[in-house]
Order: sequence, then structure tokens, then C-alpha cells
Amino acid sequence: MVHIEDGNASKQFICSDIKKNIFLIGDSIRLGYCDATREALSNMAEVFFVPENCRNTQYVITCLNGWANMFSDRTCVDIVQFNCGHWDVARWCGGEFPLTSEDEYKKNLQIIIDMISVLFPNAKKIFATTTTMNPNGQKALNDRTNSDIERYNDIAKGVMIKNNIEINDLFAITKEWDSSYYGDYCHFTAEANRILGEYVANTLELYF
Repeated sequence: MVHIEDGNASKQFICSDIKKNIFLIGDSIRLGYCDATREALSNMAEVFFVPENCRNTQYVITCLNGWANMFSDRTCVDIVQFNCGHWDVARWCGGEFPLTSEDEYKKNLQIIIDMISVLFPNAKKIFATTTTMNPNGQKALNDRTNSDIERYNDIAKGVMIKNNIEINDLFAITKEWDSSYYGDYCHFTAEANRILGEYVANTLELYF
């Protein structure tokens, strides 16, 4: 498990000289599909990711410099796909409001974009929207709804459009899935993660 905040981590990621180099940032949904994405792109790209839940926008902001310093050469990264949403939109422990307000979410996403631009100067940035909740209505301890998620995704899309950043709309894909794709209230089964990982791989390949 990697958890870095001070930016002094030893280098662990060594880029390929002959393949594309991709860095995936995201929450537990990304943890579910990243291995499938790496496998699908193995012949044409090196896919890197931190093996921890990247949680909410504030967490990404505080850890991003440390994660970037895991690369032996940050300038070799060709694509950074990032996501924050499930934690931000969740109403923690039954709270009245989402963890991150809409204004804070918009502000934090801009900070992340600006940081990625500095830390990975040659990378194309892609934002993955937050995926859907289980349509069977199963409740989570830290509850959220598809309407909450869609509202925050719309905020994110506005920020991305303003910054000319491509959008990988995973919400639109998973919105069509029934409850058989889910292992709990929002996480997917192994097979669904494979499907999602291959979809992400196919999307990223468009930008090679």
C-alpha cells in the first residue's frame, strides 16, 4: 500500500521508451478496473497507478505531488486519466450535505488540473466521470444517489470543457447496467470490472 504526502518517496515507476505511458488516478472504482486496463493495453502501453484508493478531491490534491515523484521521469507520461467523485458526493454517516460542496468540487478540480499540468507537462489529461449506484437501491453507510452523482458530473464536465480536457463518460456506460453488474451498493463484480477496464483501455487508445 502506498500513501505519500511529503513528496519524498523513492522512485517506483519507470516509463517505457517504446510504449505509451499512462497514469490512472481514481477511487475504488478505478482500483477495480485498473488491472484489466493494464492487461488490455499491455502490447502498446505501460499503465501505472497507485495501489490505494485516491478518495476525494482534497486527498488527490494533498497526495498528487508524492504520487508524481514515484516516476523516475515525469515528463515521459503521455496520458493522465483522473477521477474524484464518489467520496466527494457522499453524505458521510447520514449527513445532510455531501462531503464536498458543489463550489468546492469545482474549485478542487481546477486545482487538480493545474497541478497535473505542472507535474506531468507532456501528458494529455482525461477526466473519467463518476460511475452509477446500484439500481436496486441498496443503501450505503455514506449514502449518495445517481441524481447527486449526475449533478456533480455535470459540474466536472463544465470544468473540463473550460480547460479543453477530454471526458471519459463512465457514468453513461454504467447507467445502462442492471444490478447483476454490482457487488454491493456501488462497486462492481469482477466481470463488470473487466468490461469497464477494457472500455477504458479502448477509450485511452483513441489518444495514442
